[in-house]
Amino acid sequence: MEVGISSTIALAALLHDVGKFAQYAVSLPEGYRERNADLYQPFWNNRYYTHSHALFTAYFLESMKNFIPEGFWNPNASTVRGVAPDSLINLAAMHHKPETPAQWVIAEADRLSSGSDRDEFTEGKAIPVSDAIKTKLIPVFEMLFSSADASRDDFSWRYQIKPIDATTIFPQKDSSEGSDEDYRKLYADFSKAFTELAHKNKPLLWLQHLDSLYRTFTSHVPAARVGNVVHDVSLYDHSRTTAALAVALYRYHEETDTLREDAVKDRNPRKFLIVSGDFYGIQSFIFSVGGEQRGRRSKLLRGRSFSVSLLTELAAHEIAKSLKLSPLSVVMSAGGKFHLIAHNTAESRKKIEKVAQKLNDWLLDVTFGESALGITYTGFSPADLLNGRFESFWKRHIEAMEEKKFRRFDLSKHGGVFKDFLDRFRNDLYRPLCPFCGKRPSEEKVENDRAIARPNERASACGICRDHIFVGTKIVKKHRVAVIDSQQGDLVAPLFGKYQLKFVDPGSTSIDLKGLNVEKFWDVNIYDNGTVPTDVTFMPVNGYVPVYEAYDEHDERILAGARSEEAKLELIDMIREGDPKSFAHIASRALSFGDDGKLYGIDALGVLKADVDNLGAIFSCGFRGKRFTMSRMATLSRVLNNFFALYLPYALRNEEKGAFCDVYTVFAGGDDLFLIGPWNKIRDLAIFIVGKFRTYVCENRMVYISAGITLHKPSTPMDVIAEETEEALGMAKASGRNRVTMFGHSVSWDAFSCLVDEVRENLKKWLSEDVLSRSAFHRILKLVEMAEIEECAISRGKGVCITDIECVKWRAFLGYQVARNAAKKIRDKKDAQRVQTQIAGQLAKWINDYRGAMIIPFWSVLYDTRKKRDF
Repeated sequence: MEVGISSTIALAALLHDVGKFAQYAVSLPEGYRERNADLYQPFWNNRYYTHSHALFTAYFLESMKNFIPEGFWNPNASTVRGVAPDSLINLAAMHHKPETPAQWVIAEADRLSSGSDRDEFTEGKAIPVSDAIKTKLIPVFEMLFSSADASRDDFSWRYQIKPIDATTIFPQKDSSEGSDEDYRKLYADFSKAFTELAHKNKPLLWLQHLDSLYRTFTSHVPAARVGNVVHDVSLYDHSRTTAALAVALYRYHEETDTLREDAVKDRNPRKFLIVSGDFYGIQSFIFSVGGEQRGRRSKLLRGRSFSVSLLTELAAHEIAKSLKLSPLSVVMSAGGKFHLIAHNTAESRKKIEKVAQKLNDWLLDVTFGESALGITYTGFSPADLLNGRFESFWKRHIEAMEEKKFRRFDLSKHGGVFKDFLDRFRNDLYRPLCPFCGKRPSEEKVENDRAIARPNERASACGICRDHIFVGTKIVKKHRVAVIDSQQGDLVAPLFGKYQLKFVDPGSTSIDLKGLNVEKFWDVNIYDNGTVPTDVTFMPVNGYVPVYEAYDEHDERILAGARSEEAKLELIDMIREGDPKSFAHIASRALSFGDDGKLYGIDALGVLKADVDNLGAIFSCGFRGKRFTMSRMATLSRVLNNFFALYLPYALRNEEKGAFCDVYTVFAGGDDLFLIGPWNKIRDLAIFIVGKFRTYVCENRMVYISAGITLHKPSTPMDVIAEETEEALGMAKASGRNRVTMFGHSVSWDAFSCLVDEVRENLKKWLSEDVLSRSAFHRILKLVEMAEIEECAISRGKGVCITDIECVKWRAFLGYQVARNAAKKIRDKKDAQRVQTQIAGQLAKWINDYRGAMIIPFWSVLYDTRKKRDF
């Protein structure tokens, strides 16, 4: 794989400030400074050298030369037409003393990136140079909606000086200084991991691995950390933005034949394009059903969810590749959206349109218009990045993206019926219509394929659904995947008609790559201990999926209920260690054994859909004035995605002693999640997630989550599940946001926590002690309905309608019901009356406070304690 100038520029720009990381952790060899200072460092006012980090950047690259692919050291790779070649070291280290046009490209990109990000506290003590190593990064969430006049002391949260993993991505409420030891260990671990990066013989793959490694180790290192600077931008985000700008700047001047110092420094022309992609119709893509998915729904969902992430990444990759940009040109990618920086020329705009058309032609063909990629681009000048001008530019671009949603396809080309649609069906196949999607015709080449059929079983499918089931099975077991631009691979229907996949064993970096053009090589899972892979690109898109383990063969909960013997045998047959659990098995984990050895509860699925409220407002209004910059936007997007894509899989596997280990991730990333699990675990998980998210966003009251929870039988069609859960989430948002809906009632998170923890536990205790019976619960639920009607009437401000006047009697009825039904087994009258009074008073208070939402604890207890039919 040949290294082009764009990739060399990208690597040099990414590492241009690695000296800031190194200078406080290592010492230069004797004589190195004397020999090289004049080359890399400006000499200020004829008195002394400044910007010593540039010298350390040069030293770092020299010391790592043997571990960087040879292609990046080839002078021809950085040769510019009519311009003398630059070495990789000079491109990276001379950004404060540029001499050639290519060096000026990186210097200018650095100045645009750092110049736009730089902001200073107007009050408070400045950080001396001697304490730079101790400066910790202020979390971007604490900066959101903060006053421009706030001092450093007003920010009390900091990140630890450690590599990112599932635990260190949480900020700590501790503004104390960091230690020299932590910083030096971080650098030492980074240097060691640098030498162990895989695929040195494939430079562009290696570059992506390095980017991932740099993100892991420098996301918590401030890019600027002395004086009064606001130290909220990480070294990684500054470097990444610099790399994307540098490549686009180079490509602009190369195409316009203006690669000269004066032209590079001219900030007025619109040299850049921000190119954004938005995957429309994600819900339809993931949840479409065809009626028959026995035992394969969890695999199908996993495969489809993974494919959405994959298609989004490959769309960005395809555009970057067509424009001869670098993989590092993509500055944001999460949740079905991406943003990349390109050069603004007529040729590049033409190529973007051509690629967008090609990608959408394929999507139109396989989804019949239900899904599409909206590609939007807007030009901007270098000056638009500075002096607070980026905010107005970004709003213009977002408006253009919104308009694009109404023009998904070129109707002049794609309007009307699909030609030859009916002719594609083969009536000689077992099922001519794919039973998994119910849209596409089945294909002969996948008839009875092992991915869709069990031994001695006939099965049909379309190539796309067969691939989704195959991917959903493999990705859980293999963890690593190579994306290949080739016809040789494991898919029947290559993505976008050209990209194949090959799955690789966990921890392995070697597959038979001979003759294959490997475009991506990802590890898609965090390790069990929460750390992330560092030898290859870490792409957390897999989520967490519960798999069968040895103990499942002895778990009798799956045999409970009124299933037929045939259905039970089929469920037992599904248990294969390492395979994803079926939804029937997941639902059965909601049951529990009582002290009498009998099973209690209902084997139902709980479905949780949640997302961050007002995300558009957070991005458009969270940063103000000069703090509205590309680096901060990228940081916000990345750290939000980390919570859902990096932490959540770890939490489901490990947190609360594995209480949530049976919860299945349909998708989690960007700013939202969709989880399926045992219904009672999903209820508890919702509270857990919100508590963690509050800490994650530094208790910022402007950043919060809404959620909808629904209950379903395991056999409920996925489109019905998705629709009902979406409605529940919509109810939570419509009732004021920062709320959760369960059993059709929306409450604040604090109220939900109280209902589930305090109220439910008391109700459960009263039921177990025979103080209240199940029939009394049902009678009291009628009173809850009356209280809800009363509350609605009062909130309308028009009084209670005569037809509903009965509702105001709920308090009196409650006293009567409790006196009649509570504490009946307590023989001592005084004790019984005391307990009745206590219960009546407590219930009256709860019903008065929570009204109809009291259905949540009552039904939770009734469902949890329902005796299951013997098995």
